Order: sequence, then C-alpha cells, then structure tokens
Amino acid sequence: MPSELLKGFRLLDLTDEKGALCGKMFADLGAEVIKVEPPGGCSTRRIPPYLDDIADPEHCLYSIAYHAGKKSVTANLAADEGRALVADLAAHSDFMVESYPLGHLDSIGLGYDALAARNPRLIYASITPFGDTGPGKDYNWADIVTWAAGGMMYLMGEEGKPPLQMSLPQAGLHAGGEAAVAMMLAHYPRQLDGLGQRIVVNMQACIVWTLMNEQAMPFLHGNHLSRTGIFSGSADARRKMVYECKDGHISILIAGGTTFGNSTKALIQWMHENGVGSEWMRAKDWISWVPGVFMKLTEQDHREIADLETTIQRFLLTMTKREIYAQGLKRRIFLAPVANVADVAADEQLQARDFWTQVPHDTIGRTLKFPGPFAKLTATPIGSITRAPRVGEHSNQIYRSVLGLETERLNELRAAGSI
Repeated sequence: MPSELLKGFRLLDLTDEKGALCGKMFADLGAEVIKVEPPGGCSTRRIPPYLDDIADPEHCLYSIAYHAGKKSVTANLAADEGRALVADLAAHSDFMVESYPLGHLDSIGLGYDALAARNPRLIYASITPFGDTGPGKDYNWADIVTWAAGGMMYLMGEEGKPPLQMSLPQAGLHAGGEAAVAMMLAHYPRQLDGLGQRIVVNMQACIVWTLMNEQAMPFLHGNHLSRTGIFSGSADARRKMVYECKDGHISILIAGGTTFGNSTKALIQWMHENGVGSEWMRAKDWISWVPGVFMKLTEQDHREIADLETTIQRFLLTMTKREIYAQGLKRRIFLAPVANVADVAADEQLQARDFWTQVPHDTIGRTLKFPGPFAKLTATPIGSITRAPRVGEHSNQIYRSVLGLETERLNELRAAGSI
C-alpha cells in the first residue's frame, strides 16, 4: 500500500538532475508530486543509460528511477499562459522545488516573492550550484565541478596521481536529498504559524558535508587527509584495505587492539590452517598493535606489513567472495565483500526483509525491480509503488481537478504550445 505520511500535501517539482531525488522522496512519503516539464520533456529523460539500449524518454533509466511515484504535466515557461498555469498550480500547492539558473524564475514571475504573495503557506526550495550570494553565485555547474569545489574530489584516487571524478554523477542527488530535508524542517514552523518560507540549497555546501572524516583535520591537527586509494593511513603507516579474490574484491582492515586484533589473529589462524603464512604472524602480539604504534614503525615493521599483505592477497585469490564471507562470519573476522549491483540485487539480507518492490511498467511492457524504502515504519509504510509517468501524462487530470480547466480550454492551450 502507498505511504500516507504526507498524504494530502502537494509538491511542484521543477528540477532537473540537480533535484530529481527531492520529489522522489516526497512521493515515497505519500505526497502528490507534480513534475512540471516543458512540452518536449525534462532533460532528466535524456540521461543515459537506457533500458534495452532504446534511447527514448520511456526507457531512460534515470527517469524511470527518480520520477517513480510522480505525476507529469507539461507547461511552456516561455509562454505567458504556460507560466500562468504554473503560478496557479503553486497557489494550490504546499511545497515547490526548482533548480533553474539563479534569478530566472524571478524574471518570469515564478520566483518566491511572487508565488508567496498568492500562497503564503508555500515552502519554496531553490537548488543552486553555489548559493544565491557571494562571488560564486553565478558560476556554472557540472557534477565534476561540484565535487571539486566541495573538496571530496581531492580524496578520490591514488597517492601521487591526479584526483578522480566521482564514478557516477551524484552531486545532484545529495542536493535533492538536502532540499527534501530542509523543506520538512520548514514545514514544522508552518504548522505553528501557517507561513511558508524560501530555502536555498547550496550544492557545494552539500558536498562539503560529505567530508565528515576530513573537516576536523586542519583545525585539530594542522594537516589534512590525502588520496590513499585502497590504503588506510598515512604514507608512513598505510595498510591495504581492499584485496582481490576469485570473483571480485574483499575489504579487510588489518589492525590491533582488543577487537580488531582478535580479528587479525583469526584471519592469520585461518591462513595457517590452510598452510599459508609465516610463523612470525602467529607469534606477533596483535592486541598491542594499536594506532600509537603506527607513529613509530621500524623498517622491520614495514617489512612485516608488506609480507602480511602479500600473503593475504595470495590466500584470498583462491576463493570467491561468498566463500570468504561465510568464513569471515564463522570466524568473526572484520571483512566484507565489495558488492557490485548484481550482488546487491541477489543479497539474502535484503530479500529476507522484502526490500525489493516490483513495479509494473505498462509503457514498456514489463515489470521492473525497484529498491524499496531504507526504513520500515510499523504503521505507515513508505516507498512509491507506481511507475514513472510519461511526459505530460497527467496534464489533463491535474489541470482539470486542481485548476478546474475544461477540455476545450486545454485543447486551446495545447494548440498554442503552452502545454
């Protein structure tokens, strides 16, 4: 059954990939989300890859994923009547999120001040690359620019090599998620005073917030983290964290202390049972191998770390991820398979919790498996269960039911290119 957490609330979604997730989150929570698109469809319907390699809006996987649960209307914002339709919809909405260039909607009468004058309850979120003030407010945007300006890109890649771009464009997903949270925060005071407000989401700041492991370093230690690739720690005391196996990779952290030290001992014992490893590995006091030791490693220590990592790599190459993980659970070793998408789709834990949702897509003649909600609520389930809409699929329905327009008027608007 659909969620009813936000049942009765309406959100207008005027975003591209900078905010598509925001409307999706509201749809998952039960709000009516109306995606306002130009007559030719939103740019998010032309982001590859495409299902079955059919390059049309109905097979765009980005659109299929992030517009699920939404309704779609078309409105030509270059036309007076198209803009008037959006303003009328905003007058009947509780939330609105947009990601147009700064100042554009203000210039055509769809900015916050104009819409709030008609609907003081409206919570209006603008997703911007660098905010709406300061010297960078008019800078252009691209996913790689946001990751670079936000600092995270500096940490992506290997030591001594240039920084790497984030594997898949996702800065907009962070911004969309933060916009959804911010609008719900603004909803709380509205419940008290009945007034909405404007929210400005700064994409650069969203990425800075992903640096929670790095932010304190300059202030507390006078230095900063750097690219380490598959290693953990500084160059003088780094340890390998990702190893190859028969069918992929395994993540393991070799460390000491009461907890991690026992994990390291269990791994060494497992290798020993299979005739792998040196005697020094079994004899070493791994419990006392705590972080303070890494600050004064000797040449002997470095040789031992290299020997251990080479041995572990040779050992893991003889097994699959599934075999290694099973032994890790049995022996209480801190390790995890590096799951690819196929692994996630077949994950036993997710299946046991009924995580996946089957969504019929009549537009393409098949049913697709969708990720379900990240959390389960005892009385109010969350998660959209309807497919992504076709471009303008709900134009007639929304303009009739919300604005009271008749079929003849809709045909006139369509003929004029306004919808």
